[in-house]
Amino acid sequence: MKKNRIITIEIIISIFLLICTLTRITHYKYITAVLIVLITTITSKLIKNNTTQKPNTKKIVGIVATFAVVYVALYYTLGMYVGFAHSTTKLSIETILKYIVPITIIIIGEELLRNRLLVEKAKKSKILIIIIGTIIDISIYQGLYNLKNLEGFLAFIGLILFTSIANNIFYTYISDDYGPKPVITYKLITMLYPYIFPIVPQVYTYFRIFIRLLYPLIMYLYIDKYFDLDNYQLSKKENRRQIISTTIISAMMIIVICLVSCKFILGVLVIGSKSMTGSIEKGDVILYKTEKKDIRDGDIIVFKRDNIRIVHRVISIKNINNEIRYYTKGDANKIKDEGYVTEKNLIGKVKYKIKYIGIPSLWIREKFE
Repeated sequence: MKKNRIITIEIIISIFLLICTLTRITHYKYITAVLIVLITTITSKLIKNNTTQKPNTKKIVGIVATFAVVYVALYYTLGMYVGFAHSTTKLSIETILKYIVPITIIIIGEELLRNRLLVEKAKKSKILIIIIGTIIDISIYQGLYNLKNLEGFLAFIGLILFTSIANNIFYTYISDDYGPKPVITYKLITMLYPYIFPIVPQVYTYFRIFIRLLYPLIMYLYIDKYFDLDNYQLSKKENRRQIISTTIISAMMIIVICLVSCKFILGVLVIGSKSMTGSIEKGDVILYKTEKKDIRDGDIIVFKRDNIRIVHRVISIKNINNEIRYYTKGDANKIKDEGYVTEKNLIGKVKYKIKYIGIPSLWIREKFE
């Protein structure tokens, strides 16, 4: 088949799926499943793909299934630290019919479609296949996030859009070399577990984004660079530069996530008001240490009040009935803060500031608000 004809088919599929997603036709998963089955069936008639059984498919299925199980186990291990929540769906006949069955149909249909379209090896064709897969992923998770507020928008961009692109690059590579079975196996395990288990980990959003972005890269390096499929063992020709670069990138991402999540010893915060003008300007980013001891007069602290993090200076400390009370004030404010801060509401002490780099974040937030 001519390359231009295949690319034309891919463009038509992309536009059709995008229109269905934007008009929320795919809000109901059964409708999405029916559409994917129809598109796959029609595409199979238009594109004849006489490919034979891919070599080492069974080995790759076993490797990918192992990675998928480790992926789920990693989430639940993190849950032991961050805590668990009851799943929004309980395993029942209704859950099986409403979620598990249509998502399974979508996964199988999508990967058969991907494999059929991969008859053409052109770069443009593969990019369009990745776009199609990303749109389908978005349709599956459509409605989970409120795009009208900043938190929902950022969660959608990070958890769905970026990670779907990263995963679809990996899926396309695996499907092209080893067929659809490994990808179907991986997606069934990693996408259906929330509908099966009664509890799910409350893993911080940034950790979820980090894992979903990095995990496909790790699998790619393992299979393509380090694994000798003929001998079914790790290759002796590891690319040390690849290992070192991946390790460095992973370490840097972990550090950033730890800082932004504010769940560890150090945290970062963008200053969103002018109450500390003169010492800390609006748009600056502060780095604070989550310590609650050794707080003195004049220290700038981070504390929580009405679920809002505030950065003000300590102007006096009193011990009343064995309760340490910190009285605070913004440097630019004329009067001190109402009430006082206790150890319960204290988050940490400011250590450093970085000027101006938080301005883009504030601009985006203000646009949404």
